[in-house]
Amino acid sequence: MDIYITLSVLASVFYLGAGMYPLKLRRCNLEWSFLLIAIALALWALTSTLLHTTSGVYGLILYMLSGLSIILLPALFLNFALVLSADDERLTKFTVIPIIPSFIFIYLLLVDSLLKPGDIHDLLSWTGDFRELFEAYMVGYLAVAVSLIWNHARVAPSHRERNMTTLIFIASSFSLIAAMILTTFIPSSPQNMNTLGQIVGMIGAAGIVHAMVNYHPPSMSPSLAGESIIDKVTDLVVLLDAEGGVIKLNHRAESELGVDSAGNWRDIVAPEHHGKLEREFEDIRERASSSRGDYHHRPLSIEYLRSDGERLPVKLFISLIREGADVVGYSMVAQDLRHTLRLRDRIEETEKSEKLTRMRLHEFRTLNEAIVRINHSNSPDELFRNIMGLLNEHLDLSDGALYLMRDGVLSPLGDGFSIDDPEEILGELDDAVLVRGGLIAVALRHDDKTLGFMVFRNGHEPDEYELKLLETMGGEAASTLKRIFYEKRLVESLEETELLLREIHHRVKNNLQVISSLLNLQSSYIDDPGITGVLRDSQGRIMSMSMIHEKLYRSGNLADVDVRGYIEGLARSIMFSYLRPDQQVELRFEIEDIKLNVDTIMPLGLIVNELVTNAFKYAFPDGGGEVRVSLGRDGDGFLLTVADDGVGLPDDFNLDSLRSLGMLLVRNLTDQLNGELEYTSNGGTEFRVRFSEVQYKKRF
Repeated sequence: MDIYITLSVLASVFYLGAGMYPLKLRRCNLEWSFLLIAIALALWALTSTLLHTTSGVYGLILYMLSGLSIILLPALFLNFALVLSADDERLTKFTVIPIIPSFIFIYLLLVDSLLKPGDIHDLLSWTGDFRELFEAYMVGYLAVAVSLIWNHARVAPSHRERNMTTLIFIASSFSLIAAMILTTFIPSSPQNMNTLGQIVGMIGAAGIVHAMVNYHPPSMSPSLAGESIIDKVTDLVVLLDAEGGVIKLNHRAESELGVDSAGNWRDIVAPEHHGKLEREFEDIRERASSSRGDYHHRPLSIEYLRSDGERLPVKLFISLIREGADVVGYSMVAQDLRHTLRLRDRIEETEKSEKLTRMRLHEFRTLNEAIVRINHSNSPDELFRNIMGLLNEHLDLSDGALYLMRDGVLSPLGDGFSIDDPEEILGELDDAVLVRGGLIAVALRHDDKTLGFMVFRNGHEPDEYELKLLETMGGEAASTLKRIFYEKRLVESLEETELLLREIHHRVKNNLQVISSLLNLQSSYIDDPGITGVLRDSQGRIMSMSMIHEKLYRSGNLADVDVRGYIEGLARSIMFSYLRPDQQVELRFEIEDIKLNVDTIMPLGLIVNELVTNAFKYAFPDGGGEVRVSLGRDGDGFLLTVADDGVGLPDDFNLDSLRSLGMLLVRNLTDQLNGELEYTSNGGTEFRVRFSEVQYKKRF
């Protein structure tokens, strides 16, 4: 065989092999478009050599096939560049356009072959405009294709894609430049030219294949996506083969278990769960054999074993992995339950705390209600009724009795049931509560003194809360009983004291009246007006004190005296004693509602007695007038005013040099009240006494 034919056949086989090899790795548009180029090159390599050794019809066919391959190569290479550099939208839009000129030249090829069959050995022996047009088509398409490849080599998104495109650009540029040099600057025979062209073409094809195989950017595939998803999930994923051997652990499983591989699933599962999982695997296989698709079992709660011996609680999901009808393995997907268990424990603790809080709140409310109701009891009978109401409401105790110590004797109170041995129960009540048979006894102790006990019939053993409630009620009941007893004694003592004070005031008032009567009787035996006047003044002073004691024992308050009633009564009594028949004196009062204690009202009454008496005795020697008595609050104290519109005081009147007994009493009594005495005499007389209420002082 001719060496040229052998080389052409080898080149054709090389082109076909180079075109199909990338398809073994990936079957994308780029690989398919390169396969079309490889087929065109293989057809050109084979037909261009055989063309020179064949004639007739076979030669014509080879001529047309060779021309067809040359015409399609620029369009196929441009299509390859578009697939490499353009996105899917641009590729769909521009794929058809490059093919149109090639169809025109194919039509010209067919017409030329039929019209000039004698020129079949001169490949595409077009002349004139056709020749120039075809050369422009080839140069233009190849230049555009190379430009697209170069541009994509600079802007490709990934480093691998830029490297691949750069190598494709170098390989294709080398082939095109070498072909131009061969056809332009190295004249040779057609066979030699064809041989050199095959060598250049194979070098360029080999470079493109190398770039596509070694630098093509990775594409998405189900297996790649599956591995990425398995490694990224937060669950622990373990893949098993059909016999249970561990094929893969994802990153989370490796991290949590502390291992990067395992021989069998039993190596990572706690021993006590082996039987459970073996039964589960068997059940999954049996169910899967009778169902379509993968059978998903119910989740299992188990524990994994870590490399450090610690246990990891998980919720495990097991699924079959099939290839067609065959079971090829299992997936074990486990959810870490540590956080869930911690949350559950925290929730349980919170619920327990809330339950305990509600229970304690209920206990507090019950105890508070019991304390309030017990403390508001005013008698032993009312106390026991309140306790029985509380116990019936909260402890379902409806039958009870109260035993109290009275003069050293233990006796029942009220209508409760009777027991045969109350002294024996009291003797056994060392603690606050005694449970004896069907009875519950509660001690009533206060300050280590036993006041008695309460006893109840009970149908069940009381719990801690019930015992605490009974103990609290017993303590509060004892305190309340003690208070009731104290209050009773205090009330009795107060009643006795009040009765005694009333009797004292009554007797003092009677004694003062006896003294006044004696003075009045004595004055009837005396003819001296001066002495009679002195006796009358003394009677007035005694009367002022007697009226105070009378008001005290007649009123409901033995501590304070109603000042208005007292002063008005005292002043009117003085007016009736000293007013002469020929006098017309009006008595006017301006007294506020004031109550004063005995230590204050006694000297104040004497002051009023002296000042009003002087007004009636000396202010109106020639006729009538007005006497005004007023008492009101003045700052933190009080102001007493006694005034008249009479003749006024003598010109030589002086508080510092008094000789009148009455005015001396007024000044001394004012000092006793820690008060101030003032007077004015201008068209009448006005005395003003400012004083404060005298505080009680212990005298004995």
